Amino acid sequence: MPGIPRIRSLRNRFLVFSQLIVAALVVYSRVYLHYHTMAQVVAGAFVGTALGGVWYYFANYYFTKYVPFIIEHPFEKYLFIRDYAPIPHLIHFQYENEYAEAKRWRERRMNYTKDQVSSSE
Repeated sequence: MPGIPRIRSLRNRFLVFSQLIVAALVVYSRVYLHYHTMAQVVAGAFVGTALGGVWYYFANYYFTKYVPFIIEHPFEKYLFIRDYAPIPHLIHFQYENEYAEAKRWRERRMNYTKDQVSSSE
């Protein structure tokens, strides 16, 4: 369910922990290199978290009802915009499609080469 974050697996916990470590290192480096003061970094973290929360809310609750309209708009079709939300395992889906297309391409190429060899004889 969107909006209710759940950390389900050890892998997800590791990824969240890694992101927090990287964020802390960025905070440290910005202050250490005197690009920002600690107050600026803390204010930026609060503003970023608030804007991220607002964006998450609008993207998951408010804009989802407009997705069909946006996808069907002629300009979006011109830009090849697609909605990948219904595909549960997107990376696996893309991999399988690319693999199948490469296999078809190899077969066409082999058939074309065989036709060229047999027609020249």
